[in-house]
Amino acid sequence: MKTKARQDSIRKRRNFEEKYNWDPMSNADKERSSHKNRAIIATIIVVFFFSIYMSELYKVQVSDHDYYSVKSDSNRIRIRPIQATRGLIYDRNGKILADNISMFNLIVKKELINNQEDFITRLRKLIQVNPNQLEIIMQQFKNRRLKDITILEDVTLDEFSKIAVDKHLLPEIELIPKSKRRYISPYSTSHVLGYVAKVSDEDLDSEVVKIHEGMTEIGKLGIERFYQNILSGEPGYEKLETDARGEVIRVIEKKLPTRGNDIYLTIDFELQKFIYDKVKKKEGAVIVMDARNGDILSFVSFPGYDNNLFTTSISNKTYSNLLNDKRKPLINRVISGQYPPGSTLKPFVGIVALEEEIIDQSKLVNCDGAYELKNHQRPFKCWKKTGHGDTDLSYALAQSCDVFFYRVAQLTGIDSLSKNLYKFGFGQKTYVDLYGEKSGLVPDRKWKSKVKQLPWYQGETLNVGIGQGYFLATPMQLTLATSVLATDGISYTPHLLKRYINNKTKEIFNYNPEANKFITPLDDINDLDIVRKAMWRVVNEKNVGTASSLKKVKDIEFAGKTGTAQVYNLDAGKSDKKILQDHALFISYAPYELPEIVVTVIVEHGGGGSSTAAPIARDIIDFYMNNKNKKVASNE
Repeated sequence: MKTKARQDSIRKRRNFEEKYNWDPMSNADKERSSHKNRAIIATIIVVFFFSIYMSELYKVQVSDHDYYSVKSDSNRIRIRPIQATRGLIYDRNGKILADNISMFNLIVKKELINNQEDFITRLRKLIQVNPNQLEIIMQQFKNRRLKDITILEDVTLDEFSKIAVDKHLLPEIELIPKSKRRYISPYSTSHVLGYVAKVSDEDLDSEVVKIHEGMTEIGKLGIERFYQNILSGEPGYEKLETDARGEVIRVIEKKLPTRGNDIYLTIDFELQKFIYDKVKKKEGAVIVMDARNGDILSFVSFPGYDNNLFTTSISNKTYSNLLNDKRKPLINRVISGQYPPGSTLKPFVGIVALEEEIIDQSKLVNCDGAYELKNHQRPFKCWKKTGHGDTDLSYALAQSCDVFFYRVAQLTGIDSLSKNLYKFGFGQKTYVDLYGEKSGLVPDRKWKSKVKQLPWYQGETLNVGIGQGYFLATPMQLTLATSVLATDGISYTPHLLKRYINNKTKEIFNYNPEANKFITPLDDINDLDIVRKAMWRVVNEKNVGTASSLKKVKDIEFAGKTGTAQVYNLDAGKSDKKILQDHALFISYAPYELPEIVVTVIVEHGGGGSSTAAPIARDIIDFYMNNKNKKVASNE
């Protein structure tokens, strides 16, 4: 019975185990088994990663030892650019206008600075840094182009020796030799030469100039900018080995820079300086150009500015003062100033009328002091209230009769006027070798419709006839147009470059004058002769010409045309009231018989052209002829 009962018990137990999947192993046994399994898995993982580590260690220490050795060395190697010395700039006679002086910059590598605030704190303990200098330093931190931060510029050896005593407080600093640009006569030549300054982020995107690796300075304006690629040269470099602190151990490799090429300009410095000293207290522009080849002998925009200020890091305050100066010294008025030409446009209007056969030299117009235009409320007045009587073209030019040119403009029409005035270079760039040149404006129906969304009115044609209204011209355009009158309809592209010398090969490259492609030759040279004789009367026929009271130049005669342009200006900033202020203009060429030079003078708010601009031009012609005679005498 016991045996049967035991068998039944075993059978029931098995059935229970099968039904509920019951594990007969105790909890303790299960824990021991689980720990054993995890230990085995963990051991496998550790062995796996240890094998990988040992493999990489072997790779670094044995198989790739050379590669990582070189990479380690490269952390101790740095490249230091050596700036190229910029080419010199001379005038046409070999007088230096811009050169270089040896100085030093105190710099620090950006890569050596981990904490800007800490660096500035240590810097101020070592060196006295004013707020402007600190501002400039912080700006350099933000400049992605700059690899070096310039702490102090133009440091002398004596100054650096004082700093060197406590240099251990600022181990990141380094003394770098440099050549600093220097302008010999900054104010008189500022708008011709421009200046050199630090490369900006905007310069990096420029397609105009080539920026070499390591180049930190670049021409910004004037000749320095336009001929940047000739003047700049190519930087060199030093490959340096440094220790963990960045101190130089030795020079591994060195490539010397290539000096920039020297440039000779067409400018005559003596003439340039004479003119600037004469006009520097005024605002305006003066150009003297050789009509025979386009050489610009003098290029004066006044007032000028000290371009040496920009060769160091100019402060925001100084730059702001220049920008806000009421005299606007930073504006290059010669190529960017756009003025109503006033009566200086009349010779060209006269030629257009002759060429189009609207008038001939005997055509008479009666001037009684005003010109009535049909359906116009007010008459168009002449400057001479009592009128000039019956006038032909020659007398109208000599006397600058407005009524005559009102009538001529009306007969010619704006379409013909605008088309033909383009032939003299108005309304388009002269392509002088400077950036920033403006095109002026020759207004017409199409322009007004597009810009003003208004039709063209006949009264506006009359204003164009006397160089007023919408018509605008730059002093350079007036100079080029006048050269057409001086040289029988032939003109040359104005230029400032005479030649440059390759400092490596010593090869000389001369500028070859080229005829201006944008000016159409005149159909009838006799038309030109009529106007030229009238311009002679302006200066030489007493009691007739508007500038005949000028003191004569010894042994020569010259021709010219006065102009007075009325412009609106705010009442000295005191109110919003607009007042009329006259610009004084004068165009001229000399000598009359065999013209050599063209002289253009514009004095802003200078009053009448005959009283202000013409005397300046007369003195310039006198100075030019005297110097020419002296040079001839010295060569004999």
